[in-house]
Amino acid sequence: MYTQTLYKVLNDHVKPKILKRMNRYKKWEYGYNEDHDMIVISKTGQIGDIYEIQNLKIALPLKDNVHVFEKNKWTRFNYPKVLSRIKTVFDWREYPEDFKQNE
Repeated sequence: MYTQTLYKVLNDHVKPKILKRMNRYKKWEYGYNEDHDMIVISKTGQIGDIYEIQNLKIALPLKDNVHVFEKNKWTRFNYPKVLSRIKTVFDWREYPEDFKQNE
């Protein structure tokens, strides 16, 4: 049976104590981290999973506020009725600035 070998998730690359502390204070800096030999692509200062792809270690952003779809299908979100009246960008430009900031 074929096993996928393109990537693997590293659970022990960074010690859990260090990971928890750095995420708590949002201390992970975007870019290459020499101390842990990995690339951080999170701009929030927190990292989640660390993947290794051909000896390149990539720290992904922390999963936060993830929407789960029902039955693995897209669902339509209802938006305010006021926005349904806007048909073109010219209609949008006629609205006042405080309205645009709220929506």
